Amino acid sequence: MKHHLIERGSLRIGAREELGNEDLGKLWRIESGTMRIDVIAEDGRSHFVRLAIVGDILGMEGVAGVTERLVIRALTKVVLSPVKLAEEGQLMPLALESLARAHQRCRDVVSLRTGAVEDRVKRLLRMLSSRETPEGDSLVCSLPSLGNMAEIIHATPESVCRVLAAMRKQHLLQKTTMSNIRSKGLDFHKHRIVAHALAA
Repeated sequence: MKHHLIERGSLRIGAREELGNEDLGKLWRIESGTMRIDVIAEDGRSHFVRLAIVGDILGMEGVAGVTERLVIRALTKVVLSPVKLAEEGQLMPLALESLARAHQRCRDVVSLRTGAVEDRVKRLLRMLSSRETPEGDSLVCSLPSLGNMAEIIHATPESVCRVLAAMRKQHLLQKTTMSNIRSKGLDFHKHRIVAHALAA
């Protein structure tokens, strides 16, 4: 996949693109967007493990000596910044931070796979959203593809589509980017979400 270098050695990766082999051995922090991490089983099949969102660190598995083959793919447009360690002593705090975040993402995945589909979709949207303003009543979220959303929450694309359509009908979810002829669906577009709609 062709990734684009931006300032200070950061990477911009398009939705559906994978982190290349040459970059998998490096440490990256997610500045914007969302990625999914899959493990490749012995039979060659890919299995979803967890999400990685803004602030999470990628690449600690390699530092820890994990030998499983991982695939890290962008669910939405992603910007990664390199994590450079000036001293050996910086590795331990970074590893602890990464471990705590990875543990939380695994807990999040468990919560995304139990309960009503509507609740699972809303939990996922809450994970992927950010507030427009610190005190605002709306959230902003770039939606992954329906297929990815369905696989992550262990539902069908049709079920996810019905939930999103119902939210749009109730004016709880509104697309803020213009559609074009090639892409008229919800996938990869930025949406504004009424914050209370995603309240626990």
